[in-house]
Order: sequence, then C-alpha cells, then structure tokens
Amino acid sequence: MFGFLRKNTISDKNIAVYYLMQFAHSLIFSIPIWIVFYRRVITIEQISFLVGFQYFVQIISELPTGAFADILGKKISIIVGLLFFAASSLLFPFANGFNHYLVLAAFIGLADSFTSGSTEALLYDSLKQDNRESEFGDIVAKQGIVLQTGLVIGTVLGGMIYKWNIFAPFFLEGFFFLLAAGIALLLTEPDIDTEIFTLKNYLRQMKQGAKEAFKNRFLKKLSWFYIAVGSITWTAALYFNNSLMVDLGFADDIRGFLIGAMRMFNIIFLTKLLQNKKIFNERNSILFFPLLMIFSLLPGMFLQSWWALPFVAGSMAASTARWIILGRMTNDHFSSKYRATAISTLSMIIGVFFMILTIVSGPIIKFGTTRLMFTILGLITVFTVVPLGKSLLREIES
Repeated sequence: MFGFLRKNTISDKNIAVYYLMQFAHSLIFSIPIWIVFYRRVITIEQISFLVGFQYFVQIISELPTGAFADILGKKISIIVGLLFFAASSLLFPFANGFNHYLVLAAFIGLADSFTSGSTEALLYDSLKQDNRESEFGDIVAKQGIVLQTGLVIGTVLGGMIYKWNIFAPFFLEGFFFLLAAGIALLLTEPDIDTEIFTLKNYLRQMKQGAKEAFKNRFLKKLSWFYIAVGSITWTAALYFNNSLMVDLGFADDIRGFLIGAMRMFNIIFLTKLLQNKKIFNERNSILFFPLLMIFSLLPGMFLQSWWALPFVAGSMAASTARWIILGRMTNDHFSSKYRATAISTLSMIIGVFFMILTIVSGPIIKFGTTRLMFTILGLITVFTVVPLGKSLLREIES
C-alpha cells in the first residue's frame, strides 16, 4: 500500500511521509465554524480566554515535551501530539460547558508542543544524516504549500459539512488526525540527534537567540518591528478574522467558501508577488506593513457585509507577508549559526503578546463586536508599527 514510500535513504522516506502526514494534519474542517460552535454554550469572554489559555499551555509545555522527545524519540512525540489533536476534535461534540472546553484547549496546547519542534527536528536530523541539511529550507517551503492546500480544502468543506451536521466537522478532522498519526508510524527515527533537549540547553538557546536578535541597533529595531507586526497579524489570523466573519453575518457554508478563497488567493498570487525582491526590497517592505495593516484594521468599526471582505483579506495578507517578507529579512541579517534560535525567541515574545491581546479582547468584543477589536488593532498599529517602521527606515537609508 505504501510501496512508494520505500526510498533509498532515511531522508527520502521521511520527506515523503512528512508531506503525507502534514496534508492529513491540515484538513481542519472546524476552521470556519469553531467560533459559532463555541458561542452556542459559552460567552465571547470565555472564548477569548480559551484562545489565550491554549497558547499559554503550549508555551509552558515546550520544556517537558522537548525532554519527552529526547528520551523516547521525536517520532513518538509527533504521534502523541497528533493523538492529542485527534482526541480534542473527537471530544468537541460532547463538550457542553466552559470547563470541558478548558480541558480541550489544554489538549490542543499540549498537541502543539509535542509536534511543533519534534516534526522539524526529525526532518532536519534525517537530512543531516544523509548530508542533505542544505535542502531543509526548500523542503519546508514545499510543505507550506501542502499545508495551505489542505487548510483551504478543510475550510471550504467545513462550512458545508457544518450546515448538514454541526458535529460532523469535528469527527471528520479527528479521523484525519488519527490518519496523520498512523502515517507518522512510517517515520524512521534518525541515528543522530543534533541537540539534546535539557533545561540548560533551552536557556542557553534563548540567551543566544536574544543576543542575536538584539545584538546591534539595526537588529534591535528590526526585531521589535517583527514582534509588533507579528503580534497584531498573528492574533488576527488565528482568532479575530474568523470572529469578524461570524459577526458580519455570513452563513456557515458561505463563510467557509470566502475564507478558503482568500487563503487560496494568498497561496496562488500573493505569495508569488511577495517573493519578488525587486518590488519588495527592504525599504518597500517596511512601508508595506503599516500601510496595509492600517488600511485593513483601522476601519473595523464601520465594516458591514460584503464590502468588509477586502479588509479581512488585507489582514490575512499582512499575516502571510510577515512570514515571507520579514522572514526573509531576518534570514538575511541574522547569522546562520543562531538564526533559528533568534527567530524562535521572537516567536516566543509574540506568543506573550498573543495571549494578552486575546484574553483582554473578550470584554471589548462583547461591548462592540469584533469590529471594535479590529479598530483597536489598527490604533495599536499606528502607535507601534508606524514609529518602529520609521525608525527602521532611517537605519536602512542611512
């Protein structure tokens, strides 16, 4: 059945399994409807708390799950994480209150911590064992396309399935998480381990990452710009965009089609455009973010019906651009030795602001719907991204 996976080297086999596993993992049919499902039984303040709490669990679990991966293997860690994902989805239809959802949010946070570092680490170690580690970036980029394609399929179908049966999207994605765990059984644990996960190594890594990300005046400004843009666009991408689409009143199936179409636009057109270094040189890239984010977020209070879609699409585009444009800039300016560590450090700081923004958003959304939160994010952009961008531009032009 899986004969096509029988490759000559460990890296060949693990790459093929990696793509299959990630595609099954990306078929998340609850994307367009999870907020509607939550709102049946809990308040918007509780939903906002759950989103932040889930990320909090992921962060505090990174150390113990990293140690777990080193003791029992990254393959086992990946499988356990996917099983946690499956359990959370399959149990969702049976949850009927905040306490139940709190447990499921913890499951998802644990699932993320088990899979996040282990998946890429196992792939990198496989490539390193075959002296192919230079191919890691290209393979991850291809995986990104596979992942986004699966997310589009899940998003488009999720709304339609939910309209037929409100529990079916969760059962279906739980099945595909189980399938992903089954596919992960085909992974081969590499013989080498590039980094043993210990508290000492973890703290050393964070220290080195902070030193690299903030080692001179230019990198301090670039890093804080990255953090400001990432904190705002990431919370919008993971929470506020979906919440706004619900507040705009689109039917569940229509909402799935619209979110899927905007995501597909990002994959097919926007990604190609953003990768054009002639158009998006460093100066234009810095100007791009405050302009797009202010345009997309600041008018939030006035958004209604179909004409709000360009603003939601703009918010999604800003999040995509952060990974492509600012990811490229940090790769260009951070030294290769500590690049991954520095970016991980910035992501951890973004995670802290993510938790703060999502948790405090509950009363704001209750008072004025997600439209008000969009406008507040626009104002935060004006007072953080704009001055940081101006300061960074002066460094680039000097």
